[in-house]
Amino acid sequence: MNTGLGGRLLREDTEVLAIPVGVSRNKFVLTKIAELRKLPAQIIRDGEFTEWRFDGVLKHEGRLYLHGPYLGGIFLEEAIRKSFTAALPYLSRLIRALGALERRGRILEFIQTDSVYFLEDGGILFLPPALMRELRSMHPEPYKLRVYESINHPDIEDPEKSLSFSVAALLYRTILGRYPFEADREEEIHNLVRHARLLPLSLIEPGLREDLSREILRGLNRGQDPAPSLAQWQEILTRCKQEGLYRDITEIEREQIRRKAQVELRKIDQGYRRKVFWQRHWKTVVIVSAVLVAAGALAGSLLKTVLAPRETRGYTPREVVETYYRSMNDLNHTMMEDCVVEGAGKETIREVVNIYVLSRVSLGYEGRSHITPADAWDAQGRPELTAPQTVYGITDLELQQERGEPEPVFRVRYTKWIPEPAEELQPNSSEATGPGFTSLEINERVFLRLDRKDWVIYRFEPL
Repeated sequence: MNTGLGGRLLREDTEVLAIPVGVSRNKFVLTKIAELRKLPAQIIRDGEFTEWRFDGVLKHEGRLYLHGPYLGGIFLEEAIRKSFTAALPYLSRLIRALGALERRGRILEFIQTDSVYFLEDGGILFLPPALMRELRSMHPEPYKLRVYESINHPDIEDPEKSLSFSVAALLYRTILGRYPFEADREEEIHNLVRHARLLPLSLIEPGLREDLSREILRGLNRGQDPAPSLAQWQEILTRCKQEGLYRDITEIEREQIRRKAQVELRKIDQGYRRKVFWQRHWKTVVIVSAVLVAAGALAGSLLKTVLAPRETRGYTPREVVETYYRSMNDLNHTMMEDCVVEGAGKETIREVVNIYVLSRVSLGYEGRSHITPADAWDAQGRPELTAPQTVYGITDLELQQERGEPEPVFRVRYTKWIPEPAEELQPNSSEATGPGFTSLEINERVFLRLDRKDWVIYRFEPL
C-alpha cells in the first residue's frame, strides 16, 4: 500500500479501508485524533448522502492507521496521475459532488488529494476535513506540499473560490503533468501562488484549447474576470469531453508558439524574482532609504533601481520598446517604468495608473473589471460592448528601426484605444449609458540608450 495514501489492509482476515496517521509522539495530538476519528465521512452517490465512519485504530508494520469498512476505489492523488482523457471522468465526478455539497449547505473548506476517494460503484467518499487537517500536520513536508499546498490558495477565504482554485490546479496537473506552483518549501509555494505570473497553457502545450487555457488561469486568480463557479467548471469539462482537448495546428504555427513561450517565460521569471525580492527585503530597503534620505544621497526611485534589477534586464532594444507599449494592454505600469528613464513617457504611465485604479475599483465592488484590454478585444473580432464596459490599450503595433546601437532609434506606429465618457458620445441624450471608447492613430519616434546594463527609453518624439 502507498505509504502516504490510504488503502486496503487486512485486520483479522477482514478487509478494511485504512488511512495512515503519520508520525507523532505528542500525546495531545494523538488524543485529538482519537476524538476527530469519530467525525463521519460523507459519501455522495447519485445525489444521495450517506455516512461512513472509522471503527478504530490498528497497527501495521510499525505504523498506526485509522480504519473503517472497506470500500473499493482510488484516491484523487492516483486519479490525477492518469492521462487527461482517463482523469476527466474522475474530475467531472468530483465537481458534481462538490456542487451537491454546496447545494446542501455543506461546502468544503478545502480538498486534499488524499482526502477524496472515488468509489468503484460511482460514489465519492470525502474524509472529514478537520481530521485530514490534523493528519496532514503529522506527515513529512514533501507529502504535505503535494497533497495540499499545491492545490490550495493560502489567502482565499471564500470556500467556493477556494474550491475553484483547486479544480483549476488539478486540471493544470492532469494536462501538463505538473502543478502550476511547485517548490520544496511551503513559503516558496505561497510566494509562487501570490506573485508568479503563469504562462497560458496554450503556449506551453501548442494546440491546446485556448478557452480551456483561459478558464484555468481565471481559476488560478490570473485574470481580471472572477473564477469559474463549480457549475461553470462542469460545463467546461463537458465541452472538452464532447469537442476534444486540442485543435489542429500546422508545424509552423507550433514553432511560433514555442518561440513566443520562450520569450514570455523569460519575462515571467524576471518579474517573479523581482516581486519576491521586494517582499523579502522591504525592511532592509526602508532602513537604507532612511539613511540615504538623511544623507541626501539618492532619491527613492534611484534606490529602487540600485537594489532590485529591472524586469527588462537582458532585453534587446526592440524587446524593450515592444514591452513598453504592450504593457499598456496589461495595465502594467511598473513594467513600463522599468522601460524608461528621466521621466520619459510619464504622462502615458500616469494614464495607465489611473485606468488601473478604475479597473481595481470596479473589480472590488462588482467582481469584474469594466476595462477590456484592446489586444484581447481586437483578437475577439472587436465585438460590440455594452455599458459600462470599455476598452483601453493598443493594437496594430508596428516598429521600424531607424538607427542601431549604441543609441538605437525606432519609429513606432499604433492605434491607441481610450475610454470616452458617454456624455461626450451622446450629447443629446438625457440618459447616460456609461463610458464608450475612441481611438487615436499614433506615430512617434523612440530613443534608447544603455543605463548600466539595461536598454532604456529616454525620449519620445511625436511625428
